[in-house]
Amino acid sequence: MKKKLLCALMIAFAILIMVVIMQLLNPLRRSEETIRANVLSFMPIGMSMEDVLEVIESMNDWEIMHTFDRGYIVGRWYVRGPHQGSYVGGHDIAVIGVTSMEVHVGSYNFLLFALGTRVSVFLGFDEDLNLVDIGVRKYAMFTL
Repeated sequence: MKKKLLCALMIAFAILIMVVIMQLLNPLRRSEETIRANVLSFMPIGMSMEDVLEVIESMNDWEIMHTFDRGYIVGRWYVRGPHQGSYVGGHDIAVIGVTSMEVHVGSYNFLLFALGTRVSVFLGFDEDLNLVDIGVRKYAMFTL
């Protein structure tokens, strides 16, 4: 009886370790700066919007959430979304691009519980529709 219990506990522990390792290896759990550098490695500054759209379409889990006829803004602590006239007025705010889009690249949960994190990439384009910069934002959310 003790052998069966010990075996069951060892199997449960091994499964738990595997789940934790799989969660920690998720690239979306890395810092915003690391995700940004990774995206820039295959979507470099200066790339045309047409080529950017091809890359987005080739990614299975990526989805364009919004496109804007204005740039996104980077606030004091994080990427804040599209620039709107009344939005700019705080400290250390930069408007990126003259057009922009938000792309949902994935999400993950905190150790399989209800608290989740959604990861979006903001892409800013210049007047010639070339990529000028990328911002990454993680949104905390409840997933009940």
